[in-house]
Amino acid sequence: MRLGASAYLAHASMAGPTFSAAAEAGATLAFTSLHIPEDSPDGARAAAAAIVSAATSSGLSVVADVSPNTARLLGDSPWEFLRLIGVARVRIDFGFSVAEIRSIASILPIALNASTLQAADLAPFADLDVELIHNFYPREWTGLALSSVASSVSVARQFGWRVGAFIAGDSARRGPLREGLPTVEEHRNMPPLFQALSLVDAGVDDVYVGDPALTDHSWSRLGSFVREDLVALDGTAAPGVHPAVIEALAIPDRNRPDAAEAMIRLEHSRERFAGLPLPEVGGQPRPAGSVTVQLASAGRYCGEVAITLRDLPPDRRVAQLARLARLSQPETEQTVRPKFGTQALSIQMGPDAI
Repeated sequence: MRLGASAYLAHASMAGPTFSAAAEAGATLAFTSLHIPEDSPDGARAAAAAIVSAATSSGLSVVADVSPNTARLLGDSPWEFLRLIGVARVRIDFGFSVAEIRSIASILPIALNASTLQAADLAPFADLDVELIHNFYPREWTGLALSSVASSVSVARQFGWRVGAFIAGDSARRGPLREGLPTVEEHRNMPPLFQALSLVDAGVDDVYVGDPALTDHSWSRLGSFVREDLVALDGTAAPGVHPAVIEALAIPDRNRPDAAEAMIRLEHSRERFAGLPLPEVGGQPRPAGSVTVQLASAGRYCGEVAITLRDLPPDRRVAQLARLARLSQPETEQTVRPKFGTQALSIQMGPDAI
């Protein structure tokens, strides 16, 4: 997965800190929009140049969203201007003919709209350097279904193209609505890491943070995923769990290749936990998001650590070690549950007990 950050003309002052934090997290892409109607043409060239400069200074490759309105904002020869200031690719949003798009592509590589275009619409550009990038959806309840994104990936693969999509931020959200800028509606209020994992599960190649800022914590979690293929999950320890057990939970492990439907079973946990001071009593409730361990009474399964993906009944052979906040919400059809396939998992404990 390639990771990207975003900045906008109305938030140009945030571009430097955002791109710097993104680059530290392993991001290689930047996104900006140069056609949004509420943006003023006054100073647009200078603001665009400042955003691109901030991105390139952080080593990020810039994708600029454009439409015929871009010429109003930037004035004469807008595509040459964007090429000269360092934009790497323009995303064609709407309003151009096939001939106009091919003309732009003779100046800059292009991205096309993965949310609205079908295979027949894309065929005239099969010979060009193209990527597909989805829309983001600023208004609540207007985002796409995850299945639509997965379908777009299937179309893109017919042409050998990459697919990008957006996740919502959890810090500064772009106005005027400030309801987040995700591609997928069910992602709108999920943690950025979970949004990214869900998109990757659907086959997306490039994940852009749509909003102009993330918390440091979210950049850190995304960075672990991008740089190390490590998913760091935040948990709260159950009372009385031995510090040695908590330390062992932070050691990266993986879901078993024969993944269970109801839980994540950490592949190498038995050998790591069987000799540790485990809780003496099991049988606690196991709501979704519980981190549990099999006790000595489980025989050869002693020490196996699992994360429940749905509510499970108590079992006297199983003790609860912790809870993961985002997996412990009541399950609904809209709940995002990353598959946790090949990624390593690490469970990081906060200071509070359950």
